[in-house]
Amino acid sequence: MRRTVVLERARVRALDGPSPGGSRSGVCGLGRGNGGAAAPGPAATAIAVRDGAVLAIGTLGEVREAGGSAAERIDCGGATVLPGLLDPHLHLLALGARGAHFDCGEHGGVAALLAALRAHAARLPPRAWVRAEGLDETRLERLPTPAELDAAAGGRPVRLRHRSRHASLLGGEALGRLGGARGSARQAGGPTGLVCGREGEIARLLGPLPAALLADGLRALGVELAACGLTTVADATPRARRGLGPIRAAIAAGDLPQRVHVMRWPGTVAWAGEPRLRPGPVKLLVEEGPRGLRPSPPALARAVARAAACGAQVAVHCTGAATLVAALAAFAALPRAQRAGRRHRLEHLGECPPPLVACIATLGLAVVTNPAFVRHRGDVYREETPAAAWGWLYRARSLLAAGVPLAGASDAPVAPLSPWPAIAVARTRRTAGGAVLGPAERVSAAAALGLFTTGAAFALHADELGRLAPGGPADLVVVEPDPLRAAPDEVADTRVRLTMIAGRIVWPA
Repeated sequence: MRRTVVLERARVRALDGPSPGGSRSGVCGLGRGNGGAAAPGPAATAIAVRDGAVLAIGTLGEVREAGGSAAERIDCGGATVLPGLLDPHLHLLALGARGAHFDCGEHGGVAALLAALRAHAARLPPRAWVRAEGLDETRLERLPTPAELDAAAGGRPVRLRHRSRHASLLGGEALGRLGGARGSARQAGGPTGLVCGREGEIARLLGPLPAALLADGLRALGVELAACGLTTVADATPRARRGLGPIRAAIAAGDLPQRVHVMRWPGTVAWAGEPRLRPGPVKLLVEEGPRGLRPSPPALARAVARAAACGAQVAVHCTGAATLVAALAAFAALPRAQRAGRRHRLEHLGECPPPLVACIATLGLAVVTNPAFVRHRGDVYREETPAAAWGWLYRARSLLAAGVPLAGASDAPVAPLSPWPAIAVARTRRTAGGAVLGPAERVSAAAALGLFTTGAAFALHADELGRLAPGGPADLVVVEPDPLRAAPDEVADTRVRLTMIAGRIVWPA
């Protein structure tokens, strides 16, 4: 007998409406004035699901009739039902491996960092690598030297990965193992062990984590994602098919109940999608350094052209204005047929000068932005960036007004995993210190929610997600308060009462 569940005494926000691309993918009016969203309409009061799909949405009487007398009923007590949230850019295995890493971000000052590192290293086997994440130079008066790291680690090789995940601070022993590498940055007193652009080599030196540790981490992560209301995620660390083993195993075991998309390396064949595991876009990483862009703009253009010619959606890692200019030139050089409908993406778009907004729209590109960075890095941005350019950082309202499809993402573990503080800060643009960074880029409540629902679904080519409609997937969350009515500070503290993926309740588990 088919199982039917009716969620009743609820405010159902289906978010059904025209998509950024013109199809009905549930964008709740994004892109139309008032910060990119129309005012929310009347809410339904009940929703029924059956066999993993939405059966009916409407009044209690309508939904009970559709569900039948045998339906299981869940009283939502006036809470709000939303589509399940999506995060189109985070790092799954890095999140799953958090238990194996020392957290640099918890310690302010070099002395405190080295003392904590010494205590952590003392618990490791003599020859084990000291693995650490979250190095943030803005919390330190200087970077530790390679000799200081070696002394704190008792001679063990040390790798402190930068919070950006695109550089690492190495001890002397680790530098030697990297083939006599030298740090790329200097400070008073001599060179540091900061190495940029060699993350792949460093990862191979460290070797894989024990499979059991990673499996445990992914199991805990599945629960954490569900508790945040996330029903679909995309791993932004590019992987070939052979690198999917831990993720595929976690999905098969039911430990990772979310739908998962995984970005690909350039030149890799798009492996066949599975029920809850799909290939994502080809990701192109661009580094900005003292010597310019790597790859160079012509090389980036060739890489974009090769990936697009193979039919791929292309996602360019784009934080600075120089990268943005190079990426736009590369996409502009593509034949129109290789742009139309592909939903090529700009990841992060940290800095976007005003004249380039219209160019992004003209090229039909989607943007995956990180609202949480405004809160967690905004005070640093204010110190490092001229006041006139504060509104250029992690834009939102201006992109929506120009018709650019816009998604929100956490980039976790670079920023916190929960989407709710990010949804709130998209409305306020308020930094951790209480300043407002670019007030003209604030968006409405509906547009902020759309970043992690319909906007994210559009970026993932998953238009059936991010909204609730009869016949569509029963991915939904029950939350308090209603994010379309509550103040931003209340939204940041949203309580997720229930999360359902394909009709199965995964939170509370």
